[in-house]
Amino acid sequence: MLQEIRVYELCDQFEKALIERNYGQDGMYRYCKAMKAFKESTGDVVFTPQLSAFFLTKILGKGEGFSQRGINSKLHMYYIRTVRSLEDFYLFGTFLRRHDEMVPMTWPELFRKALAAYFPTVENRGVTIKHQRKIAILVRDLILYLYRHDVYSFDEIRNEHVTGFIASQLGFQPKTMSGKVSCLRGLFRFLYLEGYISIPLAEALPKVQNVYRTTIPTVWKPVELQKVKESIDLGNPTGKRDYAIIMLAASTRLRGGDIISLRLSDINWEKKEISIVQNKTSGPLLLLLLLPLMDDAGWAIIDYIKNGRPESQYDNVFLKHLSPFEPFQSVSTFYTMLTRYVAKAGVEPGGKSRAGIHSLRHTLASELLQNNVEINTIADILGHLDPETTRNYLRVSITALSQCTLEVIFDGE
Repeated sequence: MLQEIRVYELCDQFEKALIERNYGQDGMYRYCKAMKAFKESTGDVVFTPQLSAFFLTKILGKGEGFSQRGINSKLHMYYIRTVRSLEDFYLFGTFLRRHDEMVPMTWPELFRKALAAYFPTVENRGVTIKHQRKIAILVRDLILYLYRHDVYSFDEIRNEHVTGFIASQLGFQPKTMSGKVSCLRGLFRFLYLEGYISIPLAEALPKVQNVYRTTIPTVWKPVELQKVKESIDLGNPTGKRDYAIIMLAASTRLRGGDIISLRLSDINWEKKEISIVQNKTSGPLLLLLLLPLMDDAGWAIIDYIKNGRPESQYDNVFLKHLSPFEPFQSVSTFYTMLTRYVAKAGVEPGGKSRAGIHSLRHTLASELLQNNVEINTIADILGHLDPETTRNYLRVSITALSQCTLEVIFDGE
């Protein structure tokens, strides 16, 4: 069991940790407001995860305080984020920002030995750092759930706990749920085979039907993209950077993660070529990618490097413009940036007021389809290992769809 700590003391320590992590004034205000409500609700008693679950149940009006995407108000989400971060801080000695890199976590004592043995096996399988982070966050969420139900070690887990935890996650898309269940299955199989649990819990996990691509990708009309480009102020360094990012994304197949990791040494200016290992797809099936650097994107990058990019120890092409001038950590930054320019330009690409960098990739695929480029060729251009992934883009091309019509046969007289 963990060392006892009272609610007021835990909140004080958490507030100091927020300050140490350089949270801004607005963020501090929201966290402190939520903590004040939590303290008023509980009083200065010994903290337990059950207390936080009861508090969120009271705030949300839902059993156990679990949230689902799209149904909780923004104010409620601040309460959820604060209380969940308090739980993280209590159990793991740290807390995770939504888009932070994985910070070191101290697992609760009775879970520690098993997880110390499990995570090296994940790394040895060649799992990417990004996916290792997702697994760690899922395990963290599982432990938080178990503590709320008075389960303090893996060997105490029963099938009903597994079922309950899965049910608490059902606000996510089928594809996301399928990934979560797959991660849990791998964890429970390891724990059973290594003797950390006595029940084959992996067998209790449900099969999640992965409904493939139920949404239509967002694509841009040329006039819409032009308006966004014209809304960018090229008279300041940030504008030069953002313009270069958008130009690069619009003229190549690079994903947001590829743009984040793009380095100065990846660009061959004489050959007008970019060489990079694609960010999303890893492993021996994908080697170095060679992409042509279009003139418009190339000149935009040159203008940024010469007249806007701050001096930095990092080799990444695109940097944050606040000291210490580090590379971006998350593609969500690009999403926020593009959304801001979309609003400024007064356009709604694909009928949507919010669109990310990936939508520019969708647009490139759609243009190739309109020019009658074959699916297998587009798959190669986009870096899809499976052409079926590329077929998703058929749904944004009326011309391509019209070629897929079937003859209707009428029976009868």
